[in-house]
Amino acid sequence: STRDIEGLFAEVFGARVSKSTASRATQALQAEFDAWRTRDLSDLKVLYLFLDGQCHALRAASDEKEGILAAYALCEDGRMVLLHLGLGPRESTDAWVAFLHDLTARGLGTPLLVITDGHPGLCRAVKQVFPGVRRQRCQVHKLRNILAKLPKLAVPHLKPLLQQVFLAPDHATGLRRGRALIARFRARYTAAMECLEKDLEECLTYLLFPKEHQKRLRTTNLLERTFEESRRRTKVVP
Repeated sequence: STRDIEGLFAEVFGARVSKSTASRATQALQAEFDAWRTRDLSDLKVLYLFLDGQCHALRAASDEKEGILAAYALCEDGRMVLLHLGLGPRESTDAWVAFLHDLTARGLGTPLLVITDGHPGLCRAVKQVFPGVRRQRCQVHKLRNILAKLPKLAVPHLKPLLQQVFLAPDHATGLRRGRALIARFRARYTAAMECLEKDLEECLTYLLFPKEHQKRLRTTNLLERTFEESRRRTKVVP
């Protein structure tokens, strides 16, 4: 908004600008952003697609939030490319389907792997738009979910065991370690082990891909860090 731009100039340059200058800057930025959001994507040779959504306050001193959907791609040449940003109320299936259809309509090819968190709406949308494509469950989000279901005193003991599952040297070893861990602690920590069992195979999908790629395929955390860095750097003007 124009008021955001006015505040940005004041924060960065230590001086205020006229409303007409702020308005021109706002219009120029909006035009650039609109062009970026509608650009052709067919030249990108996408291997891996990262999808995530976050909810952020619409304005200062307000609890009203809006869902922001984001897509990154890891391309054949090794570049990480921000593909698209869009609004998504409550991260619904319909919102994600429309978001993904926007990407494919602009020429995005089918990826080898899609990396997501466990949001049901997102998972359903991925299956609908990219049927048959493998999915990697974000390990960072999954580990948080499992640890949240454990007693605090059990976390220091269980966390390294869970990491041994997620960071296994190969897919078969990861499955074996995960199933053994579930069998060992199911009776004691039922909710946590059910959480692990639910997505165990999808948490380890990345191990089916080349070793030199695996480190970058385990999580959507890059998107989360990007959102947080943007939030810290942006001053919301009431």
